[in-house]
Amino acid sequence: MNIEKIEELIKLMKQNQVNYMKYKDETVEVELDLKSTSNNVTTTPANNIEESTPTSKQEEQLNTIEAEILGTFYLQDEETLQNPLVKVGDEVKKGQVVGYIESMKVLNEVISEYDGIVNDIQINHGDPVEYGQTIITLK
Repeated sequence: MNIEKIEELIKLMKQNQVNYMKYKDETVEVELDLKSTSNNVTTTPANNIEESTPTSKQEEQLNTIEAEILGTFYLQDEETLQNPLVKVGDEVKKGQVVGYIESMKVLNEVISEYDGIVNDIQINHGDPVEYGQTIITLK
């Protein structure tokens, strides 16, 4: 992750009055705390994080679908939930639309980056979602 991306994250956090954020992907982990008096940004290479023997939970290999923007999450393109795009136990393919995030009166598609089976839907239909927040876990 380059410094421009980190600066962009800080700017978004300030605009949306978010004081703390932790982001982790395959290559880097970033922790931003805007209320901290030390004003430190901590980045850690992901391959140095929690190197331990695999447990049954790690062997299961859960993938997550996360919010890419702030807004309101919907499981379908209507405010009343009658026919959700995905449910727990459904099979999901890479590139499939699994929901929508409404931001500034625009519905933005939430697209799966992975193939898998829906293990958990962590955000309810119509609930607010923050950038980087896990929406769905796949196994």
